Amino acid sequence: MKKVTKLAMFLLAGTLATGFVSCSSDDDDVVSTTILTPGQQAELNKVANESSANANKTEMGKVVDNYFKAVVEPTYTSLAEKADELYNACQNLYQKRKAGTLTQNDIDAACEAFKAARKQWEQSESFLYGAASDNKIDPHIDQWPLDHDQLTKALNDPKVIAGITSENPAKFVYENNGNFDSVLGFHGLEFVLFRNGKNRTVAAFNAEKETEAGLTSVSTVNEAAFAAAVAGDLRNMTYLLEYGWLGASIPAAHKTQLLNAMWVVNGTRYQGLSPKNIPYRDYLRFATTERGYFPSWHETINNIFIGGCSGICEEVASQKLGQAYRTATGTATADDAANYIESPYSKRSFQDYQDNIYSIKNSLYGVRGTENISTPVQYSIMNFLKNNNYPKYSELNSALNEAIAALETAKKSGIAFIDNPGHAQVKNCIEKVEALNEALNEAGKWINQQTDK
Repeated sequence: MKKVTKLAMFLLAGTLATGFVSCSSDDDDVVSTTILTPGQQAELNKVANESSANANKTEMGKVVDNYFKAVVEPTYTSLAEKADELYNACQNLYQKRKAGTLTQNDIDAACEAFKAARKQWEQSESFLYGAASDNKIDPHIDQWPLDHDQLTKALNDPKVIAGITSENPAKFVYENNGNFDSVLGFHGLEFVLFRNGKNRTVAAFNAEKETEAGLTSVSTVNEAAFAAAVAGDLRNMTYLLEYGWLGASIPAAHKTQLLNAMWVVNGTRYQGLSPKNIPYRDYLRFATTERGYFPSWHETINNIFIGGCSGICEEVASQKLGQAYRTATGTATADDAANYIESPYSKRSFQDYQDNIYSIKNSLYGVRGTENISTPVQYSIMNFLKNNNYPKYSELNSALNEAIAALETAKKSGIAFIDNPGHAQVKNCIEKVEALNEALNEAGKWINQQTDK
């Protein structure tokens, strides 16, 4: 028997209150929740001010502060906003399918909302360290490949159908997904909304049963209900991610929703926050102090390079592109799988991977929207490298732009990754992304040899 007590600190929109809830499971686990008190709010405000002041004492600290404020914070804020729009679009789709009034415009709106939220998520993957990994948000909302057998069994299970059509379907999905965990999050939604690279048609949704091979026993009404439930769970998890980095400064509506979905907070080790019980924003900016993520600023920036940017870069090259490519070209290892392809139903794999590289560019340039930006901002990592005479600055910048260009060419080729994973353009993408990964590691190594300044 293990007893766990958890304090979750929240501020309701416009009010300050306190409360206590205790719930006991079959194995006597105990979880406690408390609303943020005025004293706790004041303490978190003080922490935010102190961490900001700490970061702005030094050149490296200012770079890290800008990285958070200009890249991490707005990305997670936008992701949460777009996830809410996706949730509403999927609720609309389900309600209209159930009522028999669904139109193609309703489906198209859900597909556009999916793509908008998906972009924000993919452009966050160069900073998956922290809340996304510590709280296991990444595997919960972005697992693939989708298991068709799991989905078929789930949507033919009366208990699952009752759960996803209950008063709290998002809670059911979060707490009871053991038998359908591969179909949660983005890729479960992708399968429902897209087929063969196109938006699902209203005719397909209005048919009584699914037409996909192996899924013909599935009711399309239940499929729409599943999408609505999964979208609710996805929204909750993106709010949790936003809260993990920003704490109580997230929008009031998001605080209220998290208060109504405390199970996602109680499912984390530190009530959604960092191991120091402060937002990851402050954990990052407290470098050189006992409350810091890393003991020095150069180690903090090294982690941005290695733990963040290189991590996703290596995954794009060796796994996201690599597994299916090696299988298609007869060079697979025992761990490779032909169906290990992200976003196959929407055929947006190359878009996803390019957004991953833009996530890296945003991080290094110190600004979002680098699709249309060629100059790093003043307190960016790239500018720091240049101003401090990093000898391989040009190689890093070129590798970054060449990886993006290779994926742009593949994206515009008209040949989707799922349709020809062994194509020569895939090999070119892998090589360019591998070159970028090497450049990132070189820069990270150089940073780690510097003293704080």
